[in-house]
Amino acid sequence: MEVSTECSDEQLMILLCEGNTEALAFLVERYQNDIFRFCIHYLRDLEAARDAAQDIFLRIFAAKDKFDPQRSFRPWMLRIARNFCFNLLKRAQIVPMRSLDAMEEKEGGAREYLRARTAIHPLEDILASERRRVLLQMVDTMPDDMREIIILKYFEQLRSREIADLLEISEGAVRTRVHRAVTWLRERNKALMDLK
Repeated sequence: MEVSTECSDEQLMILLCEGNTEALAFLVERYQNDIFRFCIHYLRDLEAARDAAQDIFLRIFAAKDKFDPQRSFRPWMLRIARNFCFNLLKRAQIVPMRSLDAMEEKEGGAREYLRARTAIHPLEDILASERRRVLLQMVDTMPDDMREIIILKYFEQLRSREIADLLEISEGAVRTRVHRAVTWLRERNKALMDLK
């Protein structure tokens, strides 16, 4: 088999295991932005996320022989990224100080993928921006396990099966965690609305 853009992730990993390093270049090109964005959610620091993304692809290369081609590549890759980010946080005893909102403002829209561009009227755009700001603030205050499940499900848009593989839990546990996290957000939102 020859490396091409038509190769699935799993086929690229098989080629990489066979010594074809060009397959890694295809995987990097395909997933570098996803890995970077994923790292931002955990590290909350753009420079640390950039560095981590590079290191994660080195880890993927080093762990290539442990990949099971019968399983999906993306959850396996994200598990490596998640573990790497947790190790960085633990090793450096980093306490994330910046909110998602602050990162968005500092980078002039580095988190543009969060923006919904459906508003037609300027007032609708202002309201959508305010709702997004409030939601990001609420997500920032969530307990870590709830925040992680919301990020994986709604920001990274992973399917329940992929989240289950990534977190090494059952799909039923994923659905339960998502339900609890969404309920938590609804309750906080309702409490916030009641205050106004």
